[in-house]
Amino acid sequence: MHSKKTDVFETMTSKVENEFPQCSRIHAEWEFVLTDKKTREIKNTKKFQILAIRNDAERYVHIGIIISELSNEYVQLPDLVEKFLLEIKKYTETNIGDDTSSKKIHNSSGFEFTRNVYLYTDKLLVSEDVLQKHFQKNNLVLQVRAAKHNLSV
Repeated sequence: MHSKKTDVFETMTSKVENEFPQCSRIHAEWEFVLTDKKTREIKNTKKFQILAIRNDAERYVHIGIIISELSNEYVQLPDLVEKFLLEIKKYTETNIGDDTSSKKIHNSSGFEFTRNVYLYTDKLLVSEDVLQKHFQKNNLVLQVRAAKHNLSV
């Protein structure tokens, strides 16, 4: 049986595929490590996926983030978006994958980052307005695709 988080990733990946059927995707699985501020002990980890959503015909890329619930760790997301873009650029310049017959899809040069970040989540524990402002401050445009907005943090 799949865990709830696996179901969230599967469900949200389907939503990404439905929203961007013409785009290819490159993803990575990362996690936030949540620690106790006083003791520095690890209290929990929160897994998430980050995706490059690439339109190969029009040569642009969006970023997608899939996380079961988002709370205060949102402050790290703009930096992680930039880190991911650098990593996929390095990766795609040195590796050729087999998910398409066209090798040019793996060449990141010439793809323009739209600055759009699509957040797919089951539960949003932060105000959408706060999220929007934080991303704008980092010159990013956030598009929220949340199943539930719970502000009981």
